[in-house]
Amino acid sequence: MKSKIIFLTICLFFLFTNTALAAPNISSPSAILIDSKSGQILYGKDIDAKHYPASITKVMTALLLLEDGDLDKVVTIKDDVPNLIERGSSQIYLIPGEKITREQLLYALLIDSANDAAVAIAQDVSGSVDKFADKMNEKAKGLGMKNTHFVNPHGLHDENHYTTAKDMSIVAKEAMKNPLFRKIVTTERYIIPATNKQDTRYLYIGNRLIRNTTYKNYHYEGATGIKTGWTSEANFTLIGGAEKDGRDLITVIMDSNGVDVYMDTHTLLDYGFEGFQSKDAFKKGEIIKEIPFDKTKETLPLIAENTFEYSFPKDTVGDITTTFELPEDIDLPIKKGDIVGDVVLNLDGKEIGKINLIADKSIEAPNKFLSIFTGSSSVLKWAGILISAFLVFRTFIYISKQKRRRRRRMFGGNMGHKIHRY
Repeated sequence: MKSKIIFLTICLFFLFTNTALAAPNISSPSAILIDSKSGQILYGKDIDAKHYPASITKVMTALLLLEDGDLDKVVTIKDDVPNLIERGSSQIYLIPGEKITREQLLYALLIDSANDAAVAIAQDVSGSVDKFADKMNEKAKGLGMKNTHFVNPHGLHDENHYTTAKDMSIVAKEAMKNPLFRKIVTTERYIIPATNKQDTRYLYIGNRLIRNTTYKNYHYEGATGIKTGWTSEANFTLIGGAEKDGRDLITVIMDSNGVDVYMDTHTLLDYGFEGFQSKDAFKKGEIIKEIPFDKTKETLPLIAENTFEYSFPKDTVGDITTTFELPEDIDLPIKKGDIVGDVVLNLDGKEIGKINLIADKSIEAPNKFLSIFTGSSSVLKWAGILISAFLVFRTFIYISKQKRRRRRRMFGGNMGHKIHRY
């Protein structure tokens, strides 16, 4: 529905009588729970503390491969791949000269957490591990991951390879937008057919949120992944995810001990699903703001690029406020579909997200000559009036002279002289 009253803030008022869950008891030192659709943080514990990520690093590696595309491409494994990972670490034992597709490497990376697959991907995409790490850091910066630095594509220990729970939730949210990524991280079993160097390989997912096991089963109903990790320095790490009743949540646990990584993930997911309810703040295509242009006498409707859904505790009043981030002067012309600015949404004084504002129609730039007379500056207006008056006066003089010339020609040039008759 078209809105004409939204300028600086809007308030959406919701009252619920349900009793929300108490804040979750998390044993891990760093954890976060976010809404996967909006990125809104529903729970956080020391979310900006730097930790070693271990194999959850591979979410970024997978994202960059997916963005590079061409998953049917056959990759020839380089001679140094086996030497660039720790002996005995998680791998599918790629052999130099072996030919395998990018897609098969991607499944090995995410299901079997294969470190050699990570190296092969890095070399194929960027030419070397170092160049790929640069690409990882560039992508991290672009996503707003402010406390992250990568030096390799797999997460094997390096003192300069670190991240935070918050930053990993950001890259996980981005990766989960890709349908193939979502499919792979919920695939329990995958087969790599025989290659030119090896027989058929069978891969089984290690994420117990997905895989049902008879011993210490930590399967979670509706789980959507996402990635496990462990090194002796990083301890246990886990990016979890689940979807239920149209709601999609992501968790990140850092530096956890043993099965606590799963227990804390269960606790956070339960807290998110049982303690919160979702509501749309804006619908995709809804008019959020209208901007008048004095020079063209037109109004530009700005619409929401996407639907924005937010979550709030069930027993609270959710007050949403919005702040617009728009340029002081919007240059014309503008084409329909251009991103003009964005609207920031805040819940109870905390930012929960932002959405782009899109031009809903095209507006041409005003004629420069005419803008002299219609400009908002009083100086320009008076200058325009004076110029107009001068042009009118000159036009009047010109027309008067032309009339006199025509009259002279009609009377043989004798106007004003007395005619004598004999």
